[in-house]
Amino acid sequence: MNMDEAPRLHFHRYEFKYLISGRVLSGILRELELRLDRDIHSDATGSYFVRSHYFDTDIFDLYYEKLAGLLKRYKFRLRSYSSAPLYAGPLFLELKGRNDNLVYKHRLPLDPGAVESVMKNGTKHFAGLLLDSQVTSGTGRRFIFDVFRKRISPSVVVDYHRTAFENRANPDFRVTLDREVLAYRAGINGHPAGNCRTISDGFHVLEIKFRYHLPGWFHRLIQEFELKRISFSKFAHATDVIYMNTFYSNLDRIFERRPACLN
Repeated sequence: MNMDEAPRLHFHRYEFKYLISGRVLSGILRELELRLDRDIHSDATGSYFVRSHYFDTDIFDLYYEKLAGLLKRYKFRLRSYSSAPLYAGPLFLELKGRNDNLVYKHRLPLDPGAVESVMKNGTKHFAGLLLDSQVTSGTGRRFIFDVFRKRISPSVVVDYHRTAFENRANPDFRVTLDREVLAYRAGINGHPAGNCRTISDGFHVLEIKFRYHLPGWFHRLIQEFELKRISFSKFAHATDVIYMNTFYSNLDRIFERRPACLN
């Protein structure tokens, strides 16, 4: 993914999600191609790769907050756009949260080489890097606070390919289609470890992001294809399949998560 333009760092919007496949997918893609532009960062295939490195506590507090449906909650992740074994730019620390129905996201750009060198020693060293760089953003300060207060550490990694559409006259309206969503256990350095598990089951995750209102034509699209809005958290689904579903997953929780959070 190429980022020649200065990236947008702060978002406040509504996000609606739908699972789609087959005939519905073809019809929606046709409408999106007619009415919107492909994201400027798309490659020759019309999409781009996304990797999210999520953090959680040793007892999965953030996962359980999501399951409980708390109206006010947040989580941290590292967001990158490369499947390379080392962190590559552009790389961001993201604070993503919810305040009732409104979703917010704040991003802090990072030096991938510096992050790689410290994350091999654990999350506290990453927090130390932020402290040493005298980070002034609220995202960085809040992350440092949670590292020492909640002992958050890398938990799961989620990979997928995204096809994104935007209205360049209205940057607050955006539509994304995510496919081939895979989950991994995260190592101490935040990178994928072990075998992957699929969490999209052949479906595409359609997501609508908007600040004020949906265009009339998209309302008609929802009605025509009978789209049913769902709650679909990649973070929660990944945590579920990696740590919660089997006896061996429970052993991972006991022998890996707690020591990782203490580093």
